[in-house]
Formats: sequence, structure tokens, C-alpha cells
Amino acid sequence: MQDIGNSIGQEAPRGKNAAPVQSLLVAGQVLEFLAETGRPQRVTDIANQLGMTKARVSRHMTTLASIGLVAKTPDNSGYRFGATLFRFASAAAEQFEITNVAYRHMVRLRNQISEALLLAVPAGGDGIVVSTLGSGRALTPKLSRGVRLSIPASPTAWTILAFSREHIQERVIARRSERIPTSQDSLRQDVMRARCEYIREKLYDFSIDPYDSGFSVLSAPIFNHTEHLEAALTIVMKKRHSLDPNEVRYLSKLKTATLEISRTLGSVNMANQMERTI
Repeated sequence: MQDIGNSIGQEAPRGKNAAPVQSLLVAGQVLEFLAETGRPQRVTDIANQLGMTKARVSRHMTTLASIGLVAKTPDNSGYRFGATLFRFASAAAEQFEITNVAYRHMVRLRNQISEALLLAVPAGGDGIVVSTLGSGRALTPKLSRGVRLSIPASPTAWTILAFSREHIQERVIARRSERIPTSQDSLRQDVMRARCEYIREKLYDFSIDPYDSGFSVLSAPIFNHTEHLEAALTIVMKKRHSLDPNEVRYLSKLKTATLEISRTLGSVNMANQMERTI
């Protein structure tokens, strides 16, 4: 996990304000760790990750819990995100730059294809839906902000995972393979890595009916000025059996939208790579 203090160019705090600033940095590191792992963590695991004593981490967790940023699991075995943080996340989604930048492109794409859209951002190798647009048709999928999308079902999650940092990919793939019978060849670790590689090459993912709900899903990545993944834009359409001529046109329009959003966010190299695949 990247040190938050280092990532924003801060030196170690000194003087009378050192303790409050250090506490804020530790809180940021704790929340980042919980986000990256995507599951509750014990004090011991947090202490090992941060290189601190259990007693010190326990004090920080008690403080964070008192203001609702974290909460103990029902069995008191660890900590997860708290209710206050979810409220903050909901408010942040309203102001989040990617939602504002992407909105007009999403409206244009929806008007072109008359299909439902969702926008999801990375969350520890999964995706969190931050914006949706209905198709305007009588039969349309029900999409909700705040929903967490995970592999193996979600092409949106596959797209996000494919461009996540390597250690996140390996953790998510290992976790999924542990929970799934090895008889399912499509979910072996080597097959999952191959799918991620294919997505990185083609810059999209497609599934005929991932949720057995009668809808096909087509997803493509969005990149920012650091050339890292910012989000994934996804079309949720009436079930198709393959990328037929309609889907080929959808794919081109989807990639054009993600390309324009990526360039607005400052991407150059990945945007150029995307343009070559349209």
C-alpha cells in the first residue's frame, strides 16, 4: 500500500502540530488499507500493514469508530467501513469529478444507442457504481449507485481488475479461486489472469448474460492524466448471444465515449492506445 503522506509529498510532521497531523495520516492509511483489501481487517493485520504496535492501532481504531468512519464487525473480530463513511461516500459521488466529466458523454451515448449505462470506480479490485442512466425503454435493468460489482459475474469488475495494480489483481484472483470449485475451469487462476490480459489488449470486456437476468453487458476502461484507470463505463443491453453487428457498433460508440472522457481527464498514452482499437 502506498504511504499517503509520501504520495502527497509531505515530510514527517514536526512541532506542536505533529501529533494531530500524524493521526490524520494514520487514519488515511487505515482507510486506504480497508479499501484496498475490500473486507474487514483485524487490528493485528492493520498493525502489520502500517508497521505499528497493536496498542497504537487499537487507539486509532477506537477514535475512528467513535466518529463512525469505521465499525466493528458483528463478531468483534475486526473493523470495516462505518456508516459515516458511507454517507460521505454518497455525498462525494455527487461531487466526484469523474461523474461530472462523464455525464454529458453518457447522455450522448445513451441517446445514440437507447441502452442503460453505468459508471463504476475502482474499489480494491472491485467496482463501485457512482452514476447510472436508464435506457428510457419500457424494459430496462434496474441500476443503483453504491452497488459493489465483483468478479466473476461482472464485466465491469473484470475491466477494473484488469487495470488494477498487480498485487490487487493477485489478491482478488486468489480470493475468488479459493471460494470456487476447481472444476470450473473458467475460474482457475491462470484462466482469470488470461482474461485480464485479454481485456488489457482489447480494452473492453463483454458477457452475454452475467447475472442470468436477460441482459448482456459491455464495459470499457477510462484513464486519467497519470495513465491509470479512473473508472469503467458499461452498457447494459437486452441479451445478445454474441458481439453481432449491433454490438460492434455499440463497442465503437462505447470506446469513443471512454476515449473522450479519458482525454478530458488528461490521458494521452492510453487514450492514443484506445483510439487505435476503435
